Amino acid sequence: MRDDAAPTAPQTDDPAAAAPPAPEALQGAHVLLLVGPPAVGKLSIAREIARRTGALVVDNHLINNPVFVPMGLNTGEGLDLSATDSLRRRVWEVVLEAAAAAPPSLSHVMTNWLTDDPENAQHVERLRALARTRGARFVPVWLTASEEALLARVDAPGRAERSKLTDPAILEQILAVPTLPAPADALHVDVTERTPPEAVTQILAALGSGA
Repeated sequence: MRDDAAPTAPQTDDPAAAAPPAPEALQGAHVLLLVGPPAVGKLSIAREIARRTGALVVDNHLINNPVFVPMGLNTGEGLDLSATDSLRRRVWEVVLEAAAAAPPSLSHVMTNWLTDDPENAQHVERLRALARTRGARFVPVWLTASEEALLARVDAPGRAERSKLTDPAILEQILAVPTLPAPADALHVDVTERTPPEAVTQILAALGSGA
């Protein structure tokens, strides 16, 4: 045998070890809406759902960053967040149109922080209508955590690179604003002490996926 021969792959009798685990199947298409304050872990949970089910992630920063970044929202120039509202609504229109055009077998996981406002309540109903148009199940998920936990997470490494809020003082102001009340059919998940995989296990179990 030549010394420079390529090493052979280790042999195993376990078929599960030879291939990555299959995604956990959702029963039909879903539109999941994850709602919670900054630093609650919406994107981490959405990505874990995507990893385990194959759903598409539509994070709120997909909508916000095309507006926030070119307007310089995080440059310290004192730009009022409300100045971005009309532009972000136009981005949302495009995103919703694209989601409606997706193949009917695909599921979506959308994330947002929604304050108690009639326009935000209408936004939830638009996503419910999107699911109905797609023949999908609409699943609103309200994520909560203690204020102490949120303040501890807000300046975690990587948040600034994704143009996320990192200032605990601003977060305290945000947390003083009431969140939109959850609709009657919402799932409630407290992630104060749950990791994203644990939160997703709870969500998928509630959906009957057998997770």
